[in-house]
Amino acid sequence: MNIVEKYGGTSVGTLEQISAIAQHVKEMYEQGHHLIIVASAMGKTTNQLIALANQISDHVNKRELDSLLSTGEQKTVTLLAMAIGALGVPAISLTGYQCGFITSHHHAHARIKDIDITNLRHHLDDGKVVVVAGFQGATENGEITTLGRGGSDTTAVALAAKLGWECHIYTDVNGVYTIDPRLYPKARLLKEITYDEMMQMACLGAGVLETRSVELASKYNVPLFLGRALEKDKSRGTWIMEKTKHLEDMPITGISIKDDYAIMRINDLPTDGVFIARLFAMIARLNINLDTISQQLSEEGRVNFSFYCNEEQSEQILEHSEELGEEYSITRMLGFIKLSLIGVGISTHSGIASKVFDTLNANGIRYYMITSSEISISLTIEKKDREKAIRVLGDAFDLGVQKK
Repeated sequence: MNIVEKYGGTSVGTLEQISAIAQHVKEMYEQGHHLIIVASAMGKTTNQLIALANQISDHVNKRELDSLLSTGEQKTVTLLAMAIGALGVPAISLTGYQCGFITSHHHAHARIKDIDITNLRHHLDDGKVVVVAGFQGATENGEITTLGRGGSDTTAVALAAKLGWECHIYTDVNGVYTIDPRLYPKARLLKEITYDEMMQMACLGAGVLETRSVELASKYNVPLFLGRALEKDKSRGTWIMEKTKHLEDMPITGISIKDDYAIMRINDLPTDGVFIARLFAMIARLNINLDTISQQLSEEGRVNFSFYCNEEQSEQILEHSEELGEEYSITRMLGFIKLSLIGVGISTHSGIASKVFDTLNANGIRYYMITSSEISISLTIEKKDREKAIRVLGDAFDLGVQKK
């Protein structure tokens, strides 16, 4: 079998863990599997490197920061290749550049344009296990870039897509749960989930997989598995695929949470859209993506406009709001979260929204902005109601472990 395996930072945090992964690689190699291993930086290395950079300057050059951060993954893959080689298995480490990752020029959040697998294929044909640094690549001019948080997931899936291999993502959790078990202890481990559901869960707050990696897997139909590192029993993880078996009997697959939400408002605008166009031009320059926008027409023929973002993004917007002039002011309300129910069954089952609203109303939980798609219903609620809302909705839609 041809497999790209990716190990997150918590799975390669110590030399003992690296040695255990090397032993696993040896066993897989001796069974005849062809392997590419993608690794993240060890433990908290990336955060430590960022902290070092911030000690130098409050305004770090993004090009130099990418160069610095890329060393974290290089350290991991070199040590892992050494550990595999010490067990008698031929192995070689490659940086993103050496592996042929060609990216856009956007430092800190580059996108993969292509992968030149010539060098990679040469080492695979020589029978080596190739250990690739995740999270990084380079422009056509050789400038080192990074892919953003969770970029190692994207590295692994992109390689699997390019080669037509399976991709296994290993981390410190057993797989994808209906709800974060830290918030809902009864949460159930999902044996399988669709690409679309996983993308929605990732976009709307579930941190187990990076959204771009799931998007790539869906686009190129990459068999994608998520599980705990070195767990031999694959039934304990989650397969992410195009179709699943639970569609009819499980209309809601899971609930995701986005914390620290801010509501931003501008009231009494004219209908010509000039101010809103200036606002969104500024937001685009700040590289902020908004996922919820609302506009209402008042009885006086004026526009009340609102949008939602996280608190950090709201700070950026307010800091630059003087660029918009003083004619209209942006007000901010803090203390909210975004709660999203996700499931491909939403489009085929009636009464889902009614059940959500009835459950929240019965428990005295206020909700504000509501958005929906074919596979999701999202509501903004007050932060103080987070635990209660998760509990009552989780129970209402049977997202906990089933009693025998």
